Amino acid sequence: MILHRSLQVLGGLALLSCLHLAWGATPWGGEGWSRARMLYAGAGGVSSLALIAIGGLGITLRRQQETLARIEAALRRG
Repeated sequence: MILHRSLQVLGGLALLSCLHLAWGATPWGGEGWSRARMLYAGAGGVSSLALIAIGGLGITLRRQQETLARIEAALRRG
């Protein structure tokens, strides 16, 4: 569970840094439009979203295992 939450936190931090990088590729945050910097930020954003999703899937699977164990225990008793 801690591993999955840390993956989500790491993905969130990576997403924030990619947004900062993308902001620097605009005229408002940098010297002008930088297509290469914007593409680099987009590629990093996709990777960071994947980390967040992997962490979420791990947490969901853990909860599902706990629920199945409770159901199996109830069926054995009843």
